[in-house]
Amino acid sequence: MSKTKHHIFEIHFLRAIACLLVVLVHVSGSYFHQQGQHFNEYTLFINQISRFGTPMFSLISAFLLTYQIRKKGFNLRRFVSSRFTKIGLPFLFWSIFYLLFMYLLNGENPFKFGIKPFLVNFAFGNSAYHLYFMSIVFQFYLLFLFLQRFRSKLSWTVLMSIAVMINIYFLNWFSPDQADGIWRVMLTQRAFLPNWIFYFIFGGFLAYYWEPLLSFSKKSKVFLSIAALFIILGAVWEYKLNGSISSNRTTNIINLPILTLFVMGIGSNITDLKWVNGFFAKIGTFSMAIYLVHPFVLFIFQEIAPAFVWKTSFFPIVFGVILATTILIIKGIQLIPGNQYILTVPRMKLPTQQT
Repeated sequence: MSKTKHHIFEIHFLRAIACLLVVLVHVSGSYFHQQGQHFNEYTLFINQISRFGTPMFSLISAFLLTYQIRKKGFNLRRFVSSRFTKIGLPFLFWSIFYLLFMYLLNGENPFKFGIKPFLVNFAFGNSAYHLYFMSIVFQFYLLFLFLQRFRSKLSWTVLMSIAVMINIYFLNWFSPDQADGIWRVMLTQRAFLPNWIFYFIFGGFLAYYWEPLLSFSKKSKVFLSIAALFIILGAVWEYKLNGSISSNRTTNIINLPILTLFVMGIGSNITDLKWVNGFFAKIGTFSMAIYLVHPFVLFIFQEIAPAFVWKTSFFPIVFGVILATTILIIKGIQLIPGNQYILTVPRMKLPTQQT
């Protein structure tokens, strides 16, 4: 298995892929707004195919927690301290940052509907369009205090089966119509955990079945490559038939495990290409920081970029500029004392061998 002492490279590679997909969703969304609220075939394809990124981030968050518990056991104090430092403080900082930024730039008053709606919106990550994911992760952390008690392959198999049923029910049949007031607001949030629970539980399942699944993925690269191609074709058919589709749609309960195994399988080949390996290692290391910072970069770019930039042919250049500028800002923030409370950037060595 390709790994360092503290990081499993295949998961780090998966995190890099997830990060790039999320940025692609938001850059293509900017083209939608800049091109008269309209997608063309190219930008629509990128926007829809890239929506596998957020579920990938979800399973990675759960995998890293569960794999650590599996190897080292659970310490409540260390868990709370680590999660608050790595996720809690950055969430608070960037929520306040984006609220102030939008208020100073556009005069958007976050308290215009009152204190209670503000608190609900803040808690559910509505301070900016991408922070809802951080809220989902927090909800899972609370649930994980209970889930960490399950420490066998069988128990996580059962949990995943239950999660499938919960996810399908809340996506397709659950209705909050009988709830009123704040409860109704909470139950209709995009960051409502039951709408995403499968991806987190699958991450835990993957942590307990890591070795056999990694072995299977490496032995089945051709099969998984074909399956991944069919998933992409199926996604195209899905959005052609139904229009824009969400990141946590029901079909992703099948799609994401297959795509995850596919990425795990080809991950070992990445180490053979030094510059590609280095690129994905860097993106994987900066993934959460990129997630938090890139909407700010994208917003500024939309304000100052000339109109000709929004031609579809410039999309790769725009994407590269957004990504590179985001990384430069992250490196600048890293020069600030206490930057670890603003952005989480783990350390990682490149894998040097395969077994």
